[in-house]
Amino acid sequence: MVDNRVCCGCGACVAACPAGCIEMQYGRRFNWPRVDESRCTKCGRCVQVCPSTFLLDGTAPDFDDDLRRADYPCHLVHSPDDAVRLDAASGGGITGLILHLMETGQADGAVVARCTGANPLAAEAFLATDRTGLLEARGSKYTPVSSGTVLREVLDRPGRYVFVGTPCMVEGLSRLEGLRPVLAERIILKISMVCSGMSSRESTRRYIADAGVDPQAARRICYRGDGWPGRFRVYGDDERLLLDRPYLEDAVVHVVSRDHYLRCWNCVDHWGRLADVVACDPWTRDVVEHERKGWSALMSRTERGHEAVTSAIEHGALVTRPITMEDMLGYNRPLVLGPDHPRHAWMAAYQLIFRRRWKYLWPVMRNVLGGRPAGLRTTLKARLQTVYYY
Repeated sequence: MVDNRVCCGCGACVAACPAGCIEMQYGRRFNWPRVDESRCTKCGRCVQVCPSTFLLDGTAPDFDDDLRRADYPCHLVHSPDDAVRLDAASGGGITGLILHLMETGQADGAVVARCTGANPLAAEAFLATDRTGLLEARGSKYTPVSSGTVLREVLDRPGRYVFVGTPCMVEGLSRLEGLRPVLAERIILKISMVCSGMSSRESTRRYIADAGVDPQAARRICYRGDGWPGRFRVYGDDERLLLDRPYLEDAVVHVVSRDHYLRCWNCVDHWGRLADVVACDPWTRDVVEHERKGWSALMSRTERGHEAVTSAIEHGALVTRPITMEDMLGYNRPLVLGPDHPRHAWMAAYQLIFRRRWKYLWPVMRNVLGGRPAGLRTTLKARLQTVYYY
């Protein structure tokens, strides 16, 4: 079985289980699956769809290699509707694309997430089937999300849907499609964000508390919005504004912290290798200094992804500016992994500490001696914790 501590919280196992005996738990830090052993039939489907199983054999797959060999179509886009654009994470590109697909009858809804309700720290994944629901999901969610759990509803609800998630969530979906082919018919587009790791919800809780606001009073959390690069805002009852901080000058340092899932430190797929469309912010000095409304950078990794983006542009649902794939990669250059990237040593730390594969001792020591011990610290902490998710 996969060690719970390498779970990424994607939720694909919940949808895969034919006995319905897996439910996601929402800990103080992370999400993880709990299995009702009395109902489990040991069919193994949960492991088949798990994006973390590659860690069991001790290999480091070179998922990043296609970025050096391919030339995917890329666009810088934004929604022409400021109501969509300004409260999105960066230009409203994903929201604008999905709205176009829904309004033209190409999609019936989308699997997205929102941070609202009695416990907005536990982001809720849901199936948005109209404009109102989709707009509730605008913006980044720098907190654990388990979008794969919604795939149970997709399996029970005929239609055509878009799936939005991180690269590991998209991988969980893609693995699940192998078990349930009907899912491949119903998910017409997979959209992934470029991802450097999922922060724990404890990071958000501490940031809100340190600002003098009671986290239990929060009813809605907006990690981005109000233009670009945006502001971190917390709302209480009756939409009363409790906290308002600039994203770049303050919030990003504390909310998008280094307290990530252990699985994130072992990830080599930051660019959504199994997605149709990949989205990110255009992090360049010029855009940061001069842009105030926002742009979204989109990479089309499949033909159907390219067709969807092109359709939105041709119908005026997205305003576009031409960019190259090199521009796209430049927006998140540290996430383009080469052979010397420290992430390979962080993966070695997991293999050494959790799997006792001693051949990885030297890569770990070399990384520590080189002054980059972050991944080792995280792995040791995870190994010693008895209540990892809390």
